[in-house]
Amino acid sequence: MMIGSEVLANTRRQLRAGRHLVLFLDYDGTLVPIARTPDEARPDGTLLTLLNDLTHVSAIHTIILSGRPLSSLQAMLPIPGLILAGTYGMEVQWGGKLMTRGVTPAQIRPVIAQVKAEWERLTDKRNGFLLEDKGLAVALHARWADPAEADVVLNTARVAATQTVSADNFRILGGDRFLEVAPAAAHKGHTVEWLLDQIHAAGALLVYFGDDDKDEEAFAVIRQGGGIAVGVGQRYELAQADARIASPEIVRDWLRRFYDDVCQINSNVERFRIVR
Repeated sequence: MMIGSEVLANTRRQLRAGRHLVLFLDYDGTLVPIARTPDEARPDGTLLTLLNDLTHVSAIHTIILSGRPLSSLQAMLPIPGLILAGTYGMEVQWGGKLMTRGVTPAQIRPVIAQVKAEWERLTDKRNGFLLEDKGLAVALHARWADPAEADVVLNTARVAATQTVSADNFRILGGDRFLEVAPAAAHKGHTVEWLLDQIHAAGALLVYFGDDDKDEEAFAVIRQGGGIAVGVGQRYELAQADARIASPEIVRDWLRRFYDDVCQINSNVERFRIVR
């Protein structure tokens, strides 16, 4: 398994050889630390500047691919030109256009609302649980609940969801004291495949940073394309990762050093224009 410095060195070599880069970045746990609630995981000015800089390099496609709904990403990351893929890629903002892919919201929403109502009844008057309505998905967070109670509630919530949704049309996603019901199209690996088709990325270098099992579904696609999958943190095993980085702070440092390197290449290679 490579370390972060080896990933950076490998990326430098391939960029100097004339390859474009498609850079995929998860948000929570990758660019910012996991916060107590999703609303508290806000980007600071340094991160916004860094993403803006990367977005303005002509040879790079910078993509945020997150389980957050698109509306949340738009509010957190108001950066022109940045490709945003929310709810695992079912909602995409690209080039000023908004797309919903893989689902028909009018068909999906009644099922999501039913699951939400069941989980609201289950968590009513219980401390430490947060229900997150994402529009096309619904998530139950239990990181702040008593661990024993969290296990019981999440198991009960999973059973209730299994009885409500069709396995052909929906997924039940787990995690670190976390449960989510989302459409079958909510799959980061499928989203990466779709985005690469849209970008016409044949011959591009693919690099993906992510911290959990949903990102690992994309890691397999990245590796099949000859790219580099970088796992962040230690919360998940991430057996598909080519390299591991300890924290979002180190991810940011890697990306800043990478951008500085691109600027150096830019002085010698015309194709690496910095667009302002």
